[in-house]
Amino acid sequence: METVPETSLLIKAAWSAAVVLGLTFVAERVGTRVAGLLSGAPLTAVLVYFFVGRDMGVDYVVASVPHSIAAFTGTLCFVLTYYWTSARLQRFSAPAGLGLAILAFLGVAAMLSTVAFTLLGAATLTICAIALSAWLVRRIPIVKVGRPVRFTARQLLFRGGAAALLITAAISLAEIVGPRWTGLLVGFPATLLPTYLIIHLTYGKASTHAMVRGFPTGVGSIILYMLLVPHAFPAWGPIGGTAACLAGSFVYLAAIMRLGQMRSVAASPPMPGRTPPPDRP
Repeated sequence: METVPETSLLIKAAWSAAVVLGLTFVAERVGTRVAGLLSGAPLTAVLVYFFVGRDMGVDYVVASVPHSIAAFTGTLCFVLTYYWTSARLQRFSAPAGLGLAILAFLGVAAMLSTVAFTLLGAATLTICAIALSAWLVRRIPIVKVGRPVRFTARQLLFRGGAAALLITAAISLAEIVGPRWTGLLVGFPATLLPTYLIIHLTYGKASTHAMVRGFPTGVGSIILYMLLVPHAFPAWGPIGGTAACLAGSFVYLAAIMRLGQMRSVAASPPMPGRTPPPDRP
């Protein structure tokens, strides 16, 4: 049974709000590193692909995958432009950084739209962009947000409403602009934009920059999700395909987080008062 338009719009808006509220909650209560990694999860892609696949057909979704993967080169340019701009400005760093970052994404997306990508070519381009971005942001210090603010109804409405508006608009456009631009719109930073704005304005740019550091590593989960789409969606449809692709992407994220925990433990100094055991011959 098809979902009526009003219900579909409500689902999109509710999911969008929940994603941004969840990311900001993790940044505030868990840590910016984890939030940075999770911001690279396929949080927008899952919604775009599900609704577009249901409304436009699986073949339409599969045709958009190469440009979807390539689009995250533009998303990485968005993140780097925001970081470099906001780091150098003392006043209006949030609106200026995010404004220029949006222009950077749109400029890169326009160039990518002229290229007839194959799956291999798109994956190669974006994996190289991920590696370069991770190297460029490797020295950003990981800081915790200040004391988390107490939520109010106005704050929740602003946070959720901004996300709902952006993601709903992206999905609506994706259904009318053709497979190539549908793929590129999957990479539009509809969750990053309000999340960065909220954290930056509430806690300062250092906290948002700490999230930037984790994003290139986390975005690998989106690439894995999209690489699975051409296999999972034709086999199981939008519902089963979405579940299978999500499972693969979250296995990746779990492995990355576990590896990060192991590195943190290995790098931490020994507890005071404890003498390390002697080396055995």
